Amino acid sequence: MQCHDCGCEEGQLHEPGCDMESCPFCGGQLITCGCCYKILEIDASSGTRAYSHGLNKSQQAEWDEKLREKGLVPYISYPNICSRCGRLWPEIFRVPDEEWRKYVEIHKRGKMLCRPCFDEIRQLVDSGEQRKHRK
Repeated sequence: MQCHDCGCEEGQLHEPGCDMESCPFCGGQLITCGCCYKILEIDASSGTRAYSHGLNKSQQAEWDEKLREKGLVPYISYPNICSRCGRLWPEIFRVPDEEWRKYVEIHKRGKMLCRPCFDEIRQLVDSGEQRKHRK
């Protein structure tokens, strides 16, 4: 399996600037996390241009060294899996937060569901509420 952004193989390091590369400090997306500013002690309140223009060459070199010291994260494909039925790579869908909270149990809200499972859960909850109100 290859990274869909930079094309590296599983177990290899991503190409520099790859959208899929993980930060070895926080685990988030390396190109968007703020760890470089924290680790290099660049303070946004000091008026530095780094936050709006990125790191300068010397800061980038220092950041690259910090990344190598920490250990870059190799690419491994972890498939998305519906936590209810086990379907691999289900299509991602969105519902309003209020609806998600109503139908999905607290400890499952951070998990992935496929649309058919979500719809079935919604139907089960709604039918359970209707039976409760009929009594």
